[in-house]
Parts: sequence; C-alpha cells; structure tokens
Amino acid sequence: MVNFYQAEKKAPAAKAFEVTCSALDIQGRGVCKHEGRVYFVEDLLPGEVARIVPQLSAGVTSANAAKEKVATAKVSKYILTSPLRQEDSCPLQQQCGGCPLAYMPSELALKAKVAGVAKLLTKSVLQGTMEAKSSKASTSHGSSKLGKNSTIKQALAAKQAQAKNIARQKELQALTQEAAAAVSKASYMHTGAELGYRRACRLAVRTSHGRLYLGFREGKTQELVPVSSCAVLTPRLNALLEPLQSLVNTLEGKKNLGHVELLDTDGAAGVLLRLTKKAEIADVERLQAFAAEHHVVLSLLEPFKQLDDTEVVRERLLYDEGAEAAEAAAPEANSNGELQLSSALYVQSGDCKVYCSPSSFVQVNAAMNSRMVQQVLTEVEPHEGQKVLDLFSGLGNFALPIAKGGAEVVGIDIVSDMVRRATYNAQANGVADRARFYTADLESPFEAQLWAKDQYDVVVMDPGRMGAKRAVQYVAKLQPKKIVMISCNPLAAARDCSQLLAAHYKIQSWGAFDMFPRTRHIEILLVFTRESD
Repeated sequence: MVNFYQAEKKAPAAKAFEVTCSALDIQGRGVCKHEGRVYFVEDLLPGEVARIVPQLSAGVTSANAAKEKVATAKVSKYILTSPLRQEDSCPLQQQCGGCPLAYMPSELALKAKVAGVAKLLTKSVLQGTMEAKSSKASTSHGSSKLGKNSTIKQALAAKQAQAKNIARQKELQALTQEAAAAVSKASYMHTGAELGYRRACRLAVRTSHGRLYLGFREGKTQELVPVSSCAVLTPRLNALLEPLQSLVNTLEGKKNLGHVELLDTDGAAGVLLRLTKKAEIADVERLQAFAAEHHVVLSLLEPFKQLDDTEVVRERLLYDEGAEAAEAAAPEANSNGELQLSSALYVQSGDCKVYCSPSSFVQVNAAMNSRMVQQVLTEVEPHEGQKVLDLFSGLGNFALPIAKGGAEVVGIDIVSDMVRRATYNAQANGVADRARFYTADLESPFEAQLWAKDQYDVVVMDPGRMGAKRAVQYVAKLQPKKIVMISCNPLAAARDCSQLLAAHYKIQSWGAFDMFPRTRHIEILLVFTRESD
C-alpha cells in the first residue's frame, strides 16, 4: 500500500471577542470575564472596552486551553478607552520593556499592586492561622457518670464531644477570619516621583556593522533598544549615556565588552564595564581619561589570575574621583585582587554612609529606600543591650543604622565581597564594635555556625526574589520577639508568611513602598510578633 503524505492539520486560530475590563490584578493587567472564563490582559484599564485574542501557552493545545477557567489575552482593537489612559511620555515606550505600566496613572498602578498583595497575604493568613490553631481543636469524646457499658452513656458522650468540637471549630473560624481581616489593608503606602528616580541600571550591548550600541531590552522580544536618554534615570546618569556610547566605540577591545552598569550615589557617579578579557593598556588610559573628564568612579569587571594560577572574575578600580591623581591612576587592586572602595562612592542609609563600588547592589530608588530604612528603625527600636540578626544583609543597608542606634547586630550574606565591604562600612561609621558580618548560604545548611546558635531579640530579613524559605524555617525555631521581613516578590513573601503564621506568629502590620514606579514590581515590609506577646 502506498502511504501518501498528509500535512498536519493546524489548530484554528483563536477568534477575537469583545470584553469590558472590570479591574486590575497584582501585575497591573486588566481583568475581564467572558463566557465563564477570566482573562488577564496587558495594556487594558478598568472601564475600557476592547476586542481581545486569547493567547496559548507553550505546549498547550486549543482544546486543552478551552477547558481552563483562567487565561491570558492581548488587545486586538480598542473600542472604548479610559480618560485615565496616559499618553506616551517617552519615544521608546512602545519598544523598551522598562516601563510596562507607563500608560496608567502611578496611583492606580500602586493601588492595584497593593490590593493584590493584600489578597495574597489574606490567603496566607487563612492557611497559616488554621494550621497553627487546628492542633488546639477539641478531641474530647465526652464523659458520663452512668455505667461503663451504658448505651445512654455512649450517646451522651458522643453528643457532648460533638458540641465541644462544633464550638471549637466556630471559635477557630472566628480567630482565622479576625486574623485575615487584620491584613486586608496595608498600614501605609509610600510613593514618590515616577520619573528621574532610578539611580542604578545595566546597559546591554549590541554590535551592528562593527559599531557598538548601548541600550535596554525590548519588553517582549528581548531585542536591544538603543537609548540616548531615559525618563526614569537620574539626570546624572542620563548625562553619561551619549558620552559612554562614543567611548565604547573607541576601545581597541570593544568586542570583549559584555555590558555596562551605572550607579548614581549620594557622592559621585560610578561606571562599570564588564569585559570577557583583561583590558589593553591603551584602553585603560582611555577609560581613565573619560572618568577624569566626567568626574566618575570607573572600574572594570574582568578575568583575574590568582596566586595559584586559577582565574576568577574580579572588579578593578581604574579611577577614583575621590582620590588624589597619583592614587587614581593606579591600575591594579591590592595583592589579593580585592577592590579598594572609593571614598567618593556612597549611599546614605539613615545616619550612615554606605561606601560601595560601581558593581555594588543598592536599592535603585533613593527616596523609597530612605523611607524603608526609617520604617525598619521604627519597628526595631534599636537600643543598647538589644541583639538583632540581619539576614541577607548586603552592604549593611539596615544593619549599620540599627547598630548606630545602639543595638548589637550580626549581618549575614552569601557574597563574601559584600561581607568584607559591610565590615569596612562598620569601621567607617564607627560601629565596628556593634556590627559584625559573616558569610553564609542561607539556602543551605548553616545552623551549625556559631552566630546561628545565638539568641536574638529581633530578626530583619531582606531576601532576593526567591524569598527566604530555609531562613524562615530557622527563624521560626529561633522564636525572636519580632521579625521584620522586606520582600520584592509578594508570591515568595506569602509562602514564607504561611510558615511563620503556622509557628504561632501573627502579622502585626504591613506596608508597601513604590520602589519601581511604572513597573509591575512592588516592595513590601511585614512585621511579625509572637502570639504570646
């Protein structure tokens, strides 16, 4: 028998249909309902009417997708737009992925994100409180003074037990609902300028016809969008974009350039170039001349050969705006390859100066970070004799001002360079006797370390986007009087909250900081106290 080739039948294209947006979700997407399904649609505001096209996830067929109750969709045509919709404030807004919520007022975006966080926390409270309290539910089988084998006794006992358990379940439900109601609204929402606030960024590099272009990634395709100005960057960083574009194209080793990072501090501005090979001497001289002309601290992240001939990536300071000319021209770090911190590059944290390098992680929004540090100090109430554990401590953003307030602080971070620099910052701010820093991977076994065996009055945590799953388990067993958790990922925070609530903690308060206006991100701060307190 001859087998003839038959082309595989393609699934029919999804058809567009009309919807009305009723609300926004935690990511700022429009929420629409159609024929029993909920659709999340980007670039759609409450009250707007549009035709939308459902989107299929990778590996999902149309037949399977039709069974789902929740789906995503994209707008194919606007029928009625909201008067709140904002005009593009940047010529690259439709290409660059840096400001996905720029079309809506910042107040509306913030309220949507905070409302979404409240729903997540409420769910965590319901789950965690029920788990913590259910162990106290009555297991009574009743009692009776009648004979041992009396059927009347058994009936009375069963009825008595049922009544007790019903009463306990009602009490448990009431306690759970009360706890959930306490977190249904944020205690505060801090916001600031939505333009000109970003003091740190990474510029990607693209090569075209032998020329380098610096820019940001496009939102959906990840293609590079060249930029010469960005509305959310600080004026000082904007002023560096075009000169840097010219500079990188004069370098002999420009093909070795991976990316460029910019940092605007309360002192000088910093520039970091990531190289795949060590810079040529001629390029070092060009970079130093550029740094001197533009009054920036400039360093390179490049391969470095250690004394045992192994190669690592290290940061090398090429020009320090805060040093004398002879010192600024020194091309090498110390004998261990360790970067010497610049005296001109620092961010203010409370009453402390946190010295850093161009590669250092700092909160991108100076105004919001200042408010967040103040909120942490308000919650911790540092004083002499108090012991505070700061997990994921970084350069000492929270640990240093807490120690300045009189408390004894132990800071923990996985990055040894961060720990070394935090220790330097403790000395520079006169709190080395009260602030100690150690290296530990908080997602791996660390409980045997000496600092982990100590007792603490307060624990402060500021984990990355993955949250603090293992660290929360440790803290729950540690049982400090108060826990202050900062999170940039509400989903991870909600998961970690459930563990603390199950360990008989309660959320005393929580609030939000609009650290990243015009984006889907939100920073939250939660305060936990022990129920016995």
